Amino acid sequence: MCSLTICSPLPKDSAMDFSWTIFAFVLAGNFAWIGVMFLAQQLDKSLPPRHSVIKGSAGQKFLYMQDWYTMKYGDVIAVPLIANVYVHLVACDRILPLIEPIALALLALVMMVVGIESCLGENHKPDQGFPEIGKISLQGRIHMPYFGIGWSMGIFSLIHACFGHFTGPVLWLGIFGGVFYLGCLVAEFKSGNFNPFKKENLAEPEPTDPTKCHTCGHTFTDQNPDAGGGVCGSCWARSH
Repeated sequence: MCSLTICSPLPKDSAMDFSWTIFAFVLAGNFAWIGVMFLAQQLDKSLPPRHSVIKGSAGQKFLYMQDWYTMKYGDVIAVPLIANVYVHLVACDRILPLIEPIALALLALVMMVVGIESCLGENHKPDQGFPEIGKISLQGRIHMPYFGIGWSMGIFSLIHACFGHFTGPVLWLGIFGGVFYLGCLVAEFKSGNFNPFKKENLAEPEPTDPTKCHTCGHTFTDQNPDAGGGVCGSCWARSH
């Protein structure tokens, strides 16, 4: 049985037993990180109220962690199943020593930087992680490393799976986690959570044509000095 220190080496057998010790370690770490993010959100008094209308938007609502399918369900259910795969690979010596950890760290850094740059842009709808255009909250600072590491572990796990480096329950649980997370992403798009920021329409109303009557819409044909207020002489006469 696979443990933290004793595993079947890859060249001999690609089978990899499921370890409850590893899985418990992954679950504990994931829940701890999510808990810190949630605590940072709840203690941040500078955040607008949940579901309040975003300032300057066309009626869009300000979302918190618990409003995102990828956070409420994906991070709680899918992420630990995906991370569990890579932690098993590490514990069972199924990764390339030195080179792969460096590559994973670099990919995580790139994913984090790209994510931050995207969320700081003008098209990003403000939320609990990026409450204003160009501003990141404490929750956002804690979440982005989680985002980068999680996606990197998922990508590297997928590569190992494609090359047949492991089989068994760990693989199937990882596949379930990946499919489940993709479902959460689809739900985000369908719900409009991923919609870009829509600015409030502040365009001034078109000026009224002074040569047209406000009542009948016809162009003035008389110059009755008593027909003021944008009303032609005929309509003014009928109303008096």
